[in-house]
Amino acid sequence: MNLNLEFLEPYILYILLGFITILVLYIRSFVVESGKIAALKRRNKELVEETESIKKEHQLDISKRKYQYESKKDQYLNFYKTIDSFTTEANKKMKDKLIPILDKFYKDYLNAAEKGDKKGENNAVTVMSKRMQQITFDSYEELTRLRQETNTIRVIASDEMIKKLNLLERAYEKLMEKSDKMMSALPTLITVNDQEKINSLQKEIEISGRVVKSINDDIIKLMRKELNEI
Repeated sequence: MNLNLEFLEPYILYILLGFITILVLYIRSFVVESGKIAALKRRNKELVEETESIKKEHQLDISKRKYQYESKKDQYLNFYKTIDSFTTEANKKMKDKLIPILDKFYKDYLNAAEKGDKKGENNAVTVMSKRMQQITFDSYEELTRLRQETNTIRVIASDEMIKKLNLLERAYEKLMEKSDKMMSALPTLITVNDQEKINSLQKEIEISGRVVKSINDDIIKLMRKELNEI
């Protein structure tokens, strides 16, 4: 049985045009979709590269912060140890040096006084004064060393920390001045038995010492704060 398709002849052109139109639309759609896929692939690649870049920057930032933290922590700890050592050793050295000086003075002065030896009394006072001056001189050397350590820490310190360090230096200077004043006056005050004046000078030193401790405590708190902020 043969199919008679002659009736389609008038429509072949339209069928052909429709087929071509469909084919063109398909091709255009394929091209558009291919372009979208290619664009998505490129964007995906860019996102991957951006992600890797961000990860590298993040790792670099973490490493940098870790180094800054460790470096600053070490310098702050060393500085604090220096301050603590300065205060502890200063007190210990003061006692270790002062007690023998006072013992010798009382021994020499009382012996001379019992004999009515004015020259011996004056000599006891003179020897004590010189040894007191040496203690003061040694203390100022320690203060100079502390200043040097303070100058080192200023390189990494914040403005707020530098202000605290300035206050600490001035507080130590005041403490040294009070101590120097008492050391200079002590021989004479002992000979005239002016206990009231001795107590007064000692109280001034204690007040200055409390000021130094308060500033030290503030510095420690600020160090912890700055380390936590890195």
